[in-house]
Amino acid sequence: MFDEHIRAFRTCQTCPSLCQSVCPVFINDGIKTHSPQGLMQLFNLVRKNKLDFNESIATEPYHCTGCRACTELCEHNIDVGSVMQSARNEAYRQELAPKEINSFVERFHRHNNPFSRDLVKKLKNMLPKRYFNPNNSIVYFPSCSTVAKCPEIIKDTFSLFDKFQIDFVSLFADPIHCCGYPLLSCGAAYDFVDLAEINYHALKNYKTIITGCPVCAHVLKNIYAKYDFNLSRQVVTVNQFLKPYFQDMNYKIKKKVRSKVIFHDPCYLARYMDEYELPREMISRVSGYEAQEFHDNRKNCGCCGQGAAYPIVERERANQITKNRLEECYEKKAKLLISQCPICLYKMREQSNKLVIKDVISYLNDCIEETSSS
Repeated sequence: MFDEHIRAFRTCQTCPSLCQSVCPVFINDGIKTHSPQGLMQLFNLVRKNKLDFNESIATEPYHCTGCRACTELCEHNIDVGSVMQSARNEAYRQELAPKEINSFVERFHRHNNPFSRDLVKKLKNMLPKRYFNPNNSIVYFPSCSTVAKCPEIIKDTFSLFDKFQIDFVSLFADPIHCCGYPLLSCGAAYDFVDLAEINYHALKNYKTIITGCPVCAHVLKNIYAKYDFNLSRQVVTVNQFLKPYFQDMNYKIKKKVRSKVIFHDPCYLARYMDEYELPREMISRVSGYEAQEFHDNRKNCGCCGQGAAYPIVERERANQITKNRLEECYEKKAKLLISQCPICLYKMREQSNKLVIKDVISYLNDCIEETSSS
């Protein structure tokens, strides 16, 4: 068990555990086992058969948000998150996963999304039929979290498309609006592969697949390819798709826009997708101001605490990490927080009534004038 991670285990054994200084889970709960090195030592003992992989041990890999902060700091580039993913897969396979995980997976399967709702019905009631043209070769994949919790992002995205006279992008309207990340993070790997195969066949014939969710972008572009569902060349973030339109400057900026904003880098956008300058460039282009920065930013960004399956098993602690992240906004007297992850956005909104919290695309749409032809 876990023999594919031998190099990682051996490297972590002799490390002074500097990575614990950036681990959101360890910083919040102070439990040594939940530090990256603590988790690695634990599962190295399991690998060596010095500890049984029982229900108690099987709960531990869920104490990881998958933020990759430890990997970013590590001189040896050890991916602790992938080791914890293997451990969660094993926990779920052996029916040792926490009861919260099993309940979540059961709920997911009711509608093939973590919110147990008919998201397609909600989506079709959200926008006019003209945005669902099946003949377009470019499609926008909205993500389940966006549809369920941040639907204004979808409206703002297509409003912005209209302002740029982009009328050749369709809204993805198939029955499944989830990339499968929630299943994967729970350890339900076989369930994830089944869903990924369905999505692959629904998406493979599109020339370009746009998404505003960095988690979906990573999963569709990178994870699917590992299972031979290769969409890598087709998947782009909404920022990448819109970049040339912003550079052309064929639009008018509103005279009065909010200038004092602070930007939160989502872990999946900055570290998994290597995209952190582009949203800043677009924000400054339409506002004329540089966004304020968190102390931890870009590839060294701080996590909001809501990644992987951690909030499923430790909701209150995950929410506390989110609150801790928001404290810096209050200290800097920021009024408007901008980010670009539906999970970050809706969880931050839940934990704060002091800030206006918006997606990058919503902010850009606010700043750009309607065109006369819209």
